[in-house]
Amino acid sequence: MPRPQKKRCICSLPRGGGFVPKGCEVSGSINLTYDEYEVIRLLDLMQMTQEQCALRMGISRPTVTRIYDEARRKMADMLVNVRELTISGGDVYVCPAMRPECEGEEHCCHKNPGLERGWLKAHSDDH
Repeated sequence: MPRPQKKRCICSLPRGGGFVPKGCEVSGSINLTYDEYEVIRLLDLMQMTQEQCALRMGISRPTVTRIYDEARRKMADMLVNVRELTISGGDVYVCPAMRPECEGEEHCCHKNPGLERGWLKAHSDDH
């Protein structure tokens, strides 16, 4: 029996729910999970090492590698095959309190009240 998946800690949910190709016919959809989004954000935008990313998210470095590989594959599929990108789902939780390592973190929901738990909170009043 496989070990249950550990919840992944993210700083906030993304402000946007996805992206649509411009100027051509869309051929399907790809979903990037919140943990895949967070790994891309931490590794590529914040330029953290995989070890730093793993520590921040409360998961192992090999798990970060697997998440990153899957996220990159999905993004390549989206770009090459002209697919819509949605961002949702995944076994995640938003960090419950400001942590010392989030001091300079622009996307921390505890530092930026406008992000309050991310995109879902900001758009939940629309429905």
